[in-house]
Amino acid sequence: MSNKFKPTTKILITLVFLIILTSGYFGSIALAEGGEDYRIFLRYADSTVTETSWEPTKSWIIYKGRPATHEERYRVIPCVVRMPDGTIIALVEPGGSKPIFIRSTDGAKTWSKPYQGILLENVKTVSTLGVRCDGRLMAVSEKPMRLIYSSDQGRTWEMGSEIASSPMNSAWVWTGGRILELDDGTLVVPVAGYLQAGWLSSGVLISNDDGKNWNFSIIGYGNPSNMMIFSEPAVAKMDNGGLVALMRTEDRVSELVPGEPRGERTGLYRANSWDGGKTWSSPVETLTGSHCSVVQLPDGILLCGYHRSPRLALSSDSGRSWYANMLWITKKPRADWGWYTSVEVVDQT
Repeated sequence: MSNKFKPTTKILITLVFLIILTSGYFGSIALAEGGEDYRIFLRYADSTVTETSWEPTKSWIIYKGRPATHEERYRVIPCVVRMPDGTIIALVEPGGSKPIFIRSTDGAKTWSKPYQGILLENVKTVSTLGVRCDGRLMAVSEKPMRLIYSSDQGRTWEMGSEIASSPMNSAWVWTGGRILELDDGTLVVPVAGYLQAGWLSSGVLISNDDGKNWNFSIIGYGNPSNMMIFSEPAVAKMDNGGLVALMRTEDRVSELVPGEPRGERTGLYRANSWDGGKTWSSPVETLTGSHCSVVQLPDGILLCGYHRSPRLALSSDSGRSWYANMLWITKKPRADWGWYTSVEVVDQT
């Protein structure tokens, strides 16, 4: 495998973690970067090593949330995107009508003070981000789902089109499922919801006319026949024109068969599309863990950040196999270390 990854390119990995204090819960976001580390781990591509530790070149807290109750512990969940000019935008508190952002214009060396996005009156929340080819930041607002756009890096927002999610009921998006714009202008929104009551499924909503009309494409179908649910889909576009989707799964056999132990089919399942998301391959198990973020690096290799505990994995074959399963180690690991991860490339020089 040729390694075209340039030493100056850095990987940006952020994850939210909870620090349990007597005064309550705090959601904070830690950032780590690695360039040299990445090239070292490429040596595992042809080995049988299944796990190795990873201590980032540099890691630090870039955002510390406000005190929160136990019910509010998911208030701080990161979604990171890279703008065309290289600016890194992080949505750090997506919930509610007052989303909070931070940004970096110097390759993640320094970060702005947190700033609040101003939403229109009938926009309820910002749940995930994406970047349009024209440089605008885009997001999905829920209840009802609709596209919204920002031309000033999240400070103010304007209304876009409503997203029709039929036939999926109670469809929702999440921070790891970033919105994509493909080279031909197609918009792809990863969603989870119900095609059958009580059974979560995952798919994508696709628009070829700038959001005026939407079509649903199933990726993972949860139902009593397979006794599985599929949720929290993350989708990345690849240089070869394909898409790769990773989904969190859970085996529900113990809920359907009395006395049956919990099934073994859990973890992340993968599917691929070669027609812009219209059709997908059958989902197959690919990584252990849950809720992930995935991005393609400049040399074509996929980087996936997932849980638990926080891990990173690399793939050079469109997600079919993964290597360099890197466990993010800390000097003082905790049971509550790491909840949601967002990975992005800092620069492409």
